[in-house]
Amino acid sequence: MDYLMECNHIYKQIGYFFLRDIHFALEPGYILGVIGSNGAGKSTLVRVLLGSYKLYTHIEDNKYQTTEAKRMAANRGDVTIDGFSLKRHPKDYKARVAYILNDTPFAKGLTAKENGNLYGNYYEDFEVQRYEELCKEYEVPYELPLKELSKGQQIKMQLAFALSHEARLYIFDEPAGNLDVKFRDMFYDMMRDIVKDGDKSIIYVTHLVEEMEHLADYVLWIEKGTQKAFGTLESILDEYLLYQGPRGFLRPGEGYEVIGMKRNESHTEALVWSREGIFSNLVKERSRRATLKEIMYYEKEAEGESEC
Repeated sequence: MDYLMECNHIYKQIGYFFLRDIHFALEPGYILGVIGSNGAGKSTLVRVLLGSYKLYTHIEDNKYQTTEAKRMAANRGDVTIDGFSLKRHPKDYKARVAYILNDTPFAKGLTAKENGNLYGNYYEDFEVQRYEELCKEYEVPYELPLKELSKGQQIKMQLAFALSHEARLYIFDEPAGNLDVKFRDMFYDMMRDIVKDGDKSIIYVTHLVEEMEHLADYVLWIEKGTQKAFGTLESILDEYLLYQGPRGFLRPGEGYEVIGMKRNESHTEALVWSREGIFSNLVKERSRRATLKEIMYYEKEAEGESEC
């Protein structure tokens, strides 16, 4: 299978926080949703994928002798786009990436026009005229410093910039929260347009999990820096059911696990999980498909109980 991008066993340490063994691959023409609790490591992963956080070559265990060697060993792995390695071919890699970050990386003291003229030089195919037209279409003040723009306007300016050069992979980190409802819907349509030709892909990071069920083809779930799940949205949802009925019908020994439950004297609601998606008829008759939000809620509750 030809992958557009491959994330190969990323380890990254930032202070006391670790990303541990993040690995996935994405074909062209798809949207990957990255989900997880606040502090799970989503934005750290984004900065790794953008090359803002450096990765080192793996060091053998017998070389872990100095503090520097240990630090380097905690930052390893690689990412490729179209076969170009972030570590070995950073210029070719970064030329294929466009992005929008929740906190703008552009110079806030410069205007949208000045930012376009300055940072557009880093891309051989950047179209200044298209950038100006998109800023006008998105109602971004072109002659005002970014620091005087609203958060939503700064997001729109980044979007205009991202669409003004040819990228293969678009990385969007929490962009929709500051957009008005009308523009947010337009933004979602734009995302679908980007991937519809089967040539480009999107990595979309959000805390609004409900968005994923309408947008994502694949889901990467990270918690506490660890990859909890990766797969198609359907394959992940197929592993869970939300049971609603008498507690007596729950018999986990039949091949599934009870992740967590809420109950009162007459009613039980429980999230049940089976990697093969196999559940007894008694459970299936009293269950419905769980949403991603419900799955994350019960998994987090179960994790909290195990730590007590």
